[in-house]
Amino acid sequence: MKEIKRLPDAELAVMQIVWSLEPPVTAAEVQQLADKDWKATSVLTFLSRLCDKGFLKCEKAGRHNCYAPLIGREAYLQRESKSFVERLCGGSVGNLVASLSSAGALTAKDIDELRAFLDAQGR
Repeated sequence: MKEIKRLPDAELAVMQIVWSLEPPVTAAEVQQLADKDWKATSVLTFLSRLCDKGFLKCEKAGRHNCYAPLIGREAYLQRESKSFVERLCGGSVGNLVASLSSAGALTAKDIDELRAFLDAQGR
């Protein structure tokens, strides 16, 4: 499997928009849904970089370029989650959960969701 690289925040924001839409998508659609004041040229630059990195494919449709993801949201999330836990928590999910708990970032609902997930996994 090809190595999935970590995306800078702006490119990840563009990918989040692309993943949320039914492909193919246009630069105008991405710009419209962006919660930033990006100019059209910035959006086109981000889309071009994502194509160069192998995250998107680009096809011409008349006068417009249409983009579709080559890497799914789940695949990226799995890779980033694993990398995050390895980099910041020494590879220990327990350290991550303890840190979230100590910071007050875990609600009772979050803990219930974790329990339900683990129960569903048979653990």
